[in-house]
Amino acid sequence: MKSRPDVLTCKVGLAAHGLYAWYIECSADWTYRSRGEEERFGVIFPSAGVIGATIRNKTIIAEQGSAIVRGVLEIPQMWAQSLGTHARTVLNWDVAVVNKTLSTIFDDATLPDLELNPKLDLLSPPGRTLGLLARTIALGAYDESVRSDKATALLSEAALRLIFENFPHRFSNRLDRRLSDAMPRHVRAAIDFMRANLHQPLTLGDIAEAAGVGVRSLQVGFQYFRDSTPLAYLRDIRLEAVHTELSRPENTLLISEVALKWGFTQMGRFALQYRAAFGQQPSETVRIARGMRRSGKL
Repeated sequence: MKSRPDVLTCKVGLAAHGLYAWYIECSADWTYRSRGEEERFGVIFPSAGVIGATIRNKTIIAEQGSAIVRGVLEIPQMWAQSLGTHARTVLNWDVAVVNKTLSTIFDDATLPDLELNPKLDLLSPPGRTLGLLARTIALGAYDESVRSDKATALLSEAALRLIFENFPHRFSNRLDRRLSDAMPRHVRAAIDFMRANLHQPLTLGDIAEAAGVGVRSLQVGFQYFRDSTPLAYLRDIRLEAVHTELSRPENTLLISEVALKWGFTQMGRFALQYRAAFGQQPSETVRIARGMRRSGKL
């Protein structure tokens, strides 16, 4: 431990068999170095301040709106930075519990094989759900008056499944193949056409024509297999493309240039849609990315 922070609050609880939860607030920057503890699978949810970690020789930065995923043995160093109070909720699962859930989704997969992307976007739809699950699990761990071991065990498995089925890792392509096999050919063709032409001013008719079906058939297919309309789906993947580019510390383009690049021509509407999707203005995404570049933690 490089510095010993003043701990303001520390709550620890056993949420269910094989799952531990705690909440910590401290008032000083700190650096932690691993001493080879028993390996667990954990997710760190910062609620104030910035948390950084070295994972597989890469520096990962997370603040409110993102989370860090790790096994204890993967992190030789972790730290908190910036002025003020740092706060975080941590969920830790025993590896046996994680491997059991993994095996039900990906047959013979185990945690060491997973290579899960260590940073989760909590502003994405699955990320927002994960954040709600984490808060509910943690509440049950700390407060006996609302604790239900059975309910928490179900929430625990739901959180693991949400992570493994919605965030990138080595076996994600297996899920993609399952979804692709289930979708009709015309829906797959429409999605492929959209992704190949995100920068073009596409109409519903253009997409239906490329998919080889009528507009009504396309709408029904997207509603059933994607729970969306074709144009809403197109907007969402364009927003994801903008968010990814603005989040890169090396990006030097103006926000308006990135938006136009990915098919957004009305900046006011774009800003509203971006905030609704990611919970922050495009300018804030850029500020965070540039802060990472200035701090050298890339």
